[in-house]
Amino acid sequence: MKKFIAFIFTLLCTANVCAQSDDSAKVLIGRLSEKIRAMENYEVEFNVKSGDQTIKGYYAVSGEKYYISIGDAEVYCDGSARYEVNPQNKEVTVDAVDTKSHNILTNPTRAFDFIDGEFTFATVGSADGATTVKLTSTAENAALGTIFVTIDSATAQPRSLTYDVDGDQIVVEIASLNEMVGMVDISMFTFDKGNYRGYEIVDFR
Repeated sequence: MKKFIAFIFTLLCTANVCAQSDDSAKVLIGRLSEKIRAMENYEVEFNVKSGDQTIKGYYAVSGEKYYISIGDAEVYCDGSARYEVNPQNKEVTVDAVDTKSHNILTNPTRAFDFIDGEFTFATVGSADGATTVKLTSTAENAALGTIFVTIDSATAQPRSLTYDVDGDQIVVEIASLNEMVGMVDISMFTFDKGNYRGYEIVDFR
């Protein structure tokens, strides 16, 4: 997972953000989390941005399964194992799913799942009909780091996320988030070794 984030960080760097306390933040975060939990199957288009530099990304979620593409990199997850495909190194890294991760790039199934007592909440501010909330890990879960979430105040639709990663920050802007209706092709979440002939597979499970 760290390799995948490092791959993104070779292209990106973002500015610092500050926050002030506000008790209403928890209510807004709860609305966001409930909105996402109500959709079993959904897909998200997003942009990872720094200054005038943009990397487009996409992910789809079905229960605990997901697929991510960002730049040339891909991730497949069948619910228990994740397969990171790095085309630059022609390498596939296999690892167990980190169920505690809330990072959209490593575990999108929990990217907006914030009402489980793992964070404290504080409002940064409001602008253009949206509110930005700072989420700080509790002492028991300090390794989860700090997340900033900007949410549409009326619809509870996410607009962006900012993560602290090893002292740096990465910003993900949500371009669209839509429920997938009808039958979902679960093969999109399955890693097919035959599609990556010549790639080295490194399994850390």
